[in-house]
Amino acid sequence: MMRILTVLLALYCPCLVFSVSAAEPFTKLSAAYGTITSGYSVMWVAKDAGIFAQNGLDVEILLIQSSPILASAMLSGNVGLAIMGGAAAVTSNLSGSDLVLIGSLRKTSSLSFLVTTKDISRSEQLKGKILGIDRYGGAGDFILRLVLEKLGLNPDKDVTIRQVGQSPVRLAALQAGVIQGTTLSAEDKVAADKLGLPLLLDVRKLGVEFLGADIVATRRMIKSEEATVRRFMKSLVEGIRYYKTRKLETMQTMVRYMKVKDPALIEAGYDFNVQEYQRKPYPSVGGIQVSLEQISQTNPKAKNVNIERFFVLKRPLNARFPFVSTHRRTNLLSKITG
Repeated sequence: MMRILTVLLALYCPCLVFSVSAAEPFTKLSAAYGTITSGYSVMWVAKDAGIFAQNGLDVEILLIQSSPILASAMLSGNVGLAIMGGAAAVTSNLSGSDLVLIGSLRKTSSLSFLVTTKDISRSEQLKGKILGIDRYGGAGDFILRLVLEKLGLNPDKDVTIRQVGQSPVRLAALQAGVIQGTTLSAEDKVAADKLGLPLLLDVRKLGVEFLGADIVATRRMIKSEEATVRRFMKSLVEGIRYYKTRKLETMQTMVRYMKVKDPALIEAGYDFNVQEYQRKPYPSVGGIQVSLEQISQTNPKAKNVNIERFFVLKRPLNARFPFVSTHRRTNLLSKITG
């Protein structure tokens, strides 16, 4: 009799199902992100809103501000999953690692705004100018070079690319005329607007896919802990839905992690992400292809390589993107079966 009553209660009181599952042991997981930017903030939201916990995960979120170090931490097993610039994973894979993309939060770069000094209003006026990046070989360097090529400029001959530092330093250098242009995030563009620095190009208008906020794992992790990977991705899909519908709570979380007091900066980052986050965060295959084209200029291994080695293809699952799908009714992650 009690068993029948339990089944009936479970059918008519979904909250009891959660209570039972919540009593089960949590799976511990270390997940990292590569830099303090609003572009990765859905992982903070999934943590603070209890979404990871609802899916049976006890997630420790780590900040590792170096792509090579983060990649090494994943390959050593100290970090299970990461949100990072996928180009670093592609480069690592080319060197023989088993890092792959299992998803992409968006297909656009966070550095989507090419801002210049006031004397520049056309792209051809960039010739002979000094453009600033955070560091050589980083995401900013990669994106700026690709943007210049799309604008018909040779990044090695037509301009000088100078390593300046993080965005506050680049903004100061831009205002002082030490550099004449740089790419900025949505929140940094707010600061540029206040300084009267003009926007030359919204990079998104180029229609090019970029890697920049990608969910990365090792094939070893996927094979040995598939259920954990699946629950992590389920949490991120639910987190994106929460993000897009709970602005106030999301911005409060962003303030805590980013430690930025200016609400205009936080809101600019939030609005950008709401627009760009994919409801179904499939791996950006186009972004991988763009990265390979750029990497091939200095690394011959990137030429004529099978692109499917860089993202989850089939595994034991019979799906091209097995970890991302949304159910029509619940809008939650479910298994793709074909």
